[in-house]
Amino acid sequence: MREKEVNRLGGFRIIESCIIRAMGAMYLDVARALRTAIRNGDYAQKSFPSETQLMQKFGIGRQTAVRVLNELVGEGLVIRRKGSGTFLSQAGRKATGRIGLIVHGSDYCEIFSPISKEISQLCQKNGYSLLLGDVSSQCTAKRILKVLDVARRFVVQGLDGAIFQPVELVPDAEAVNRQLVDIFDKAGVPVILLDSDIVCAPERSQYDVVSVNHLDVGRRLAQHLRRCGATRIVYLTQKDRAPCVQARQLGVKIGCEGLLLDGKAVYADPEDVDAIRRMLRRLRPDSVVCYNDRQAALLLQTLDKLGRKVPDDIMVVGFDDVQYARLTIPQLTTMRQPCKEIAAAVFRMLMERVRNPNLPARMEILDSKLTVRGSTK
Repeated sequence: MREKEVNRLGGFRIIESCIIRAMGAMYLDVARALRTAIRNGDYAQKSFPSETQLMQKFGIGRQTAVRVLNELVGEGLVIRRKGSGTFLSQAGRKATGRIGLIVHGSDYCEIFSPISKEISQLCQKNGYSLLLGDVSSQCTAKRILKVLDVARRFVVQGLDGAIFQPVELVPDAEAVNRQLVDIFDKAGVPVILLDSDIVCAPERSQYDVVSVNHLDVGRRLAQHLRRCGATRIVYLTQKDRAPCVQARQLGVKIGCEGLLLDGKAVYADPEDVDAIRRMLRRLRPDSVVCYNDRQAALLLQTLDKLGRKVPDDIMVVGFDDVQYARLTIPQLTTMRQPCKEIAAAVFRMLMERVRNPNLPARMEILDSKLTVRGSTK
């Protein structure tokens, strides 16, 4: 008898579990349908359905209807007023279901492809369409024009928010970036900056930024080289790089305090054999910090052509740790960019900014891990 009761109870629990799962799936389906309707403008000229109307329209219980409305309130799309009903919020009236992403550095920095892919997946999972513009060009001037043109086209199409990597490698990069954010500001589109602010530290812009601590990254790379016995460390970079790369350069300098070269910045193309040869003869470095892994990988090839052995003759470190670092010979010591976590933080901060445009400017700093491989001793 007891065994039969146990079996019966077990059966009830299974049924109850199935009902709960079905209700959860139904709640998600109804919330998704209403979200889409809001973004399509279906409620722009008419009142938003009440709990009772939702129950009738979707065949759901009151508890599920309340849960759906609370979800939309939490997303900032609707407002509930006791005794008056439910109404679209200002964000709900402007909602389009579209997010714009402008990334122009995929050709020379490997982190932006995996970050963009992750943001795309988050948009899809949360019911957003991701707008991407083609801003690639070998000509810097043309690339800048493309970036600005894409921003204008995005605004015309309508956006809930924009994510972009600040423009670099031009002398007036800050002015260009100011022009870019101004396009979004005038349209009331919230902006999240990816990987770098548009001004150099210690200044801060009025925009949200997601990044790693670039200054600390440079300092930690220099300290690792010092532990490996380095005394003559240089930083290989380019002119007019983004503020984040300049912060990394300052970090290297701090980490090299008291050493002979003091983390001296060297502006040279890592593929330019003559320029690298001159740098080696003039400065006699025993270590080179490269501003990213792609540059470090190119430098390894040039050092090989010059007959310099890594790490015996000279040590090389990079930054990113996506793919290049494991493909080089020897493999690169580098700092790992947490691409998935960066994308998640960018998307979350954008959703928070969409719900509350009046939040103060925020900067989310993520941890970067040192990965030691064969390019250092």
